Amino acid sequence: MNTECVLCFQRQALEAVRMAGASDATESGTIAAVMRSLLDIPWDARPPLMAQAVHSLVRLRLGGIDPYARIKQEDNEHARVLYTTLQSLVASSPDPLRTAVGIAILGNSMDAAPAHARDGRADVVSAVDTPLAIDHTPALSAALSSASRVLVLADNAGEIFCDRLLIETIRTLYGDKDVVVGVKGGPILNDATEADAVAAGIDRLPGCTLAYVSNGEAGTGLARESPSFRAYLDTFDVVMAKGQGNYEMLSDESDVFFLFKVKCPLVARHAGVPVGSLVCGRAV
Repeated sequence: MNTECVLCFQRQALEAVRMAGASDATESGTIAAVMRSLLDIPWDARPPLMAQAVHSLVRLRLGGIDPYARIKQEDNEHARVLYTTLQSLVASSPDPLRTAVGIAILGNSMDAAPAHARDGRADVVSAVDTPLAIDHTPALSAALSSASRVLVLADNAGEIFCDRLLIETIRTLYGDKDVVVGVKGGPILNDATEADAVAAGIDRLPGCTLAYVSNGEAGTGLARESPSFRAYLDTFDVVMAKGQGNYEMLSDESDVFFLFKVKCPLVARHAGVPVGSLVCGRAV
């Protein structure tokens, strides 16, 4: 974690309480509580762990309201409308896996966390022509060709429709696979939960099941920082992790393929690519 992250978490908390339509008193009280909590959290923690603590506190101060519920619904509906177009892009592509990967990464533009976020939802249709700054899709293709069990760690609502398209493309190109999609077991930011996976039809895909990743609260699933989670990853032949948060948590896992758009200068420096880059990389 970098001290720049602290400012980002304060901004996220402010945006969240305003999206919830909180009163001025609730807004000021929540931000003060978040600032106090940031002083207590070890600053050497990975940013997603700090995000879990901050947003759990925000939800608590808001009386359990999920401030991102409306945005998630809007992004799901937007992606649903785009879905037929995206399917056509993959079907007509000379390299369907590369196109489906590009769409899955550009779907990551639907993100409510970074300050510049929400300006790129329609840009997902440019996936065919957008180069990847790090492109390990040939290695991904080779791994998928011999895999029987595949894990996709989802990121956001809306974007999860792009994940569905990627899963369908993998099964078309490489045959039947047992595919597990990891979603958050409780709300945090606009991360995909079971409800979003169901909205995207993930639960109805042949051979596809859901697993639950913790949002930092008890009973919501496996914690990504836990030894149990790392052991769980080892039960899969291929692991694809979507979004910056999964990269920040798991970038020391050399067998994971990371699919994300770089939105943060700190992540850009770590990955060695410019902000705005698209990445499909293993051990980047």
